Amino acid sequence: MIELDRWLTQATRHLARDSAAQVRGEIQEHFELSREAAMAGGATSDEADRSALHALGDAKTANRQYRQVLLTAAEARTLRDGNREAQAVCSRAWLKWVIFAVFPAALVVAAGLFFSGRGSAGRDVLTAAIGICPLAAALLLPIRTPAWGRVFRVVKWVALVGALTLIYGPETIKWSWLLISCLWPLALSEWRRASIRRKLPVTSWPRHLYL
Repeated sequence: MIELDRWLTQATRHLARDSAAQVRGEIQEHFELSREAAMAGGATSDEADRSALHALGDAKTANRQYRQVLLTAAEARTLRDGNREAQAVCSRAWLKWVIFAVFPAALVVAAGLFFSGRGSAGRDVLTAAIGICPLAAALLLPIRTPAWGRVFRVVKWVALVGALTLIYGPETIKWSWLLISCLWPLALSEWRRASIRRKLPVTSWPRHLYL
């Protein structure tokens, strides 16, 4: 039925492939049941089709509701990208230790520069160390619960904002537009991850969702 196909196309707009397939299966089943009920009540085939389609409601409204509880295409892409990144790092055990070693080394170098009177260079190295800190923590700490994940994410954003603030120094407010432009892609990814966490049961979270 062409009208049903159009309704499904609108209702599954921007949904992930699996989400769209789930919606199509459920709606087609509901449509057939409504159609059979209408025909059992004496409606003609065309009348039953129209009645069943009308019972589905507005496709745009349904689409908004589905996107609140099912994964969207963008969220599914974020999930896949996170899985690939995690696999790439986990498959190289040496990379974890290199990143972990860089953090204390940077702190030592920064301290040495500060003590030698080279404050500007020391600040730059300290900024790099702060920026590396969340990555090192994500690789090495056993963050496996939603509560620890929330703590990690707060610390991660404090570290990122702190590092950028150190870079701009007293002119942070003046260059706040650049600060925002640097962070908004990360904020968008964080928002999508938060939406994914809300839609998936905790038992189905890959590790990178905790981060």
